[in-house]
Amino acid sequence: MKKRNIIIDCDPGIDDIIAISLAIANEDKFNILGITTVAGNQTIEKVTLNALKVLSYYNRNIKTVMGQKRPLIREKSAVSNVHGENGMGDCHLPEPSLKLYSDNAVTFLRDTILSQKEKVTLVPVGPLTNIALLIKVFPEVRENIELISIMGGSTAGGNRTPCAEFNVWADPEAARIVFDSRLPIVMSGLNVTHSTGLYKDDVEKLAESTGKATGLIGKMLQFYFKGDHVKGGTFSPIHDACALMYLLYPELYKSRHMQVLVDCSEELNRGNTVADIRDWIKYDSTYPRVLTNVDTEKFREILLNDLYKLDGMIQG
Repeated sequence: MKKRNIIIDCDPGIDDIIAISLAIANEDKFNILGITTVAGNQTIEKVTLNALKVLSYYNRNIKTVMGQKRPLIREKSAVSNVHGENGMGDCHLPEPSLKLYSDNAVTFLRDTILSQKEKVTLVPVGPLTNIALLIKVFPEVRENIELISIMGGSTAGGNRTPCAEFNVWADPEAARIVFDSRLPIVMSGLNVTHSTGLYKDDVEKLAESTGKATGLIGKMLQFYFKGDHVKGGTFSPIHDACALMYLLYPELYKSRHMQVLVDCSEELNRGNTVADIRDWIKYDSTYPRVLTNVDTEKFREILLNDLYKLDGMIQG
């Protein structure tokens, strides 16, 4: 089986780290060309450090590149209450041995995409600032982008506000550029990602594990259960892993092509992804493929298996 070229654009972030972990656990299927960071869940300095720490902890020499420190035109807004002050659920890893490859994610994305003989899939699981700049400043990359698998948006309400999912809310102008690009897009929105995750019992077992990956991820996920969005519940969504899981097992999902418009106004509707869910309106494949349903139990089973598999891959 030919490996898929991917670049993960992220803002680690607990669920970003789990998405990275899922990708590394499937190194036989993915050629991970790099990881680019963007300010989102925490400042650009914190999320970049987190990426370097996790890759060093996993003993993986993957090119890591710092991206944009703020949205295209708005002020940066972090979410410490969701991911903790350090972005890792206040878990701590040793200082990284891996060094930053570059501090210019947009030019790294351009150079890497254009240098590949096979097309590249972008997996943005944070605000879309880096990807929007790439598309606008270097349109020549379009021919060599196979797919953009996005975690962001929603067809049914938000989490940052009643209307908007955080990644799109954080930089709606960037999201509009990407969704309007007519590049091949898959949208993993909250309407699906709220059903992709692990149960509290799963998390407690992971936290008790002596495995390097499972133990870390379990302890980070315990932080989610202290937050308002999960507190008192028995299931924690792991939003960002959905964008990677789709690439591995698209058969887990139901989907259809829709027009997705991003609201860039102020106040209540900022960042609302207005998806045309009317089933009698037919859109062709030039419009985003929006995930509409998922096999929750199968997702959970695969994710747990891959996390335990990762333990064996990074022993020592």
